[in-house]
Amino acid sequence: MRSVKPACGTKGFIIRVGDGHMFRVYDENYEFIDYDITHHDLEIQILEEDSCFYSNEFGNYLDYKPIDESK
Repeated sequence: MRSVKPACGTKGFIIRVGDGHMFRVYDENYEFIDYDITHHDLEIQILEEDSCFYSNEFGNYLDYKPIDESK
């Protein structure tokens, strides 16, 4: 049976699974559901202060901020 519920406003996490990514949503009991991401151009907002964008000779990526912030 198929169920559909709006996702707008849902808080969750993008997690890496194998060669892909999923959207993980926790409930109040810390149980979770992982959703395959099939949306083509989903807008996201990064809220974690320990995130940084990096650019170097290897490409562009998003990761945790460096431990030594002078780098």
